[in-house]
Amino acid sequence: MTPSIRLDGVRFRYPGGFALGPIDLQLEAGLWHLQGHNGSGKTTLLRLLTGALAPSTGTLTVCGAAPHDSPSTRARVGWLPANPDLPDFFEVDEAWQFMAALRGRPDWDGSDLCAQLQLPGRLRLSSCSAGQRRKAELVAALAADPPVLLLDEPFANVDVAAVDIIRGWLRAWSRTRLVLLVTHEPPGLDVSGRFELRDGALVASAA
Repeated sequence: MTPSIRLDGVRFRYPGGFALGPIDLQLEAGLWHLQGHNGSGKTTLLRLLTGALAPSTGTLTVCGAAPHDSPSTRARVGWLPANPDLPDFFEVDEAWQFMAALRGRPDWDGSDLCAQLQLPGRLRLSSCSAGQRRKAELVAALAADPPVLLLDEPFANVDVAAVDIIRGWLRAWSRTRLVLLVTHEPPGLDVSGRFELRDGALVASAA
């Protein structure tokens, strides 16, 4: 499956509120960086790409299909939201095992990723530090090796050693996967392209 994202004239409007778009965008395998101030529409765009929202108008496809209409397409997207999203009662291993099973790959093993991040598998999410919780949510987002990764602030609260490890993973993944990285600060990585959301409009950025 060739990783891809394509948006043609995509708009999304909340009832009586914020409007995103129109957005035209075409991405393939690589590491792409998205920035934008709070409230600019980043989370809305990511939720559209995961299939949690459907465009009000326009056409959006991930790996050639509309994620809001296709459970198998949604399974090809690994999403790390900005805020913790997994149930607190999960242990670290249970979190990635749950996501792997949900994506049809119950045999997937995330224990090596956890070991590299020095993340105990039996640690309950409710007992994690902020950095440990971020690592656990990241490993869960990676479950089943989805070809498209949407990573919102993956370095937040993470120790320096783990940040270096994650940057190494991003370099490797971007050779075969499509990685959309959302950070407020420069990610410290060479990227295929940079974009910025400003009041719901997407613009290319040379910075």
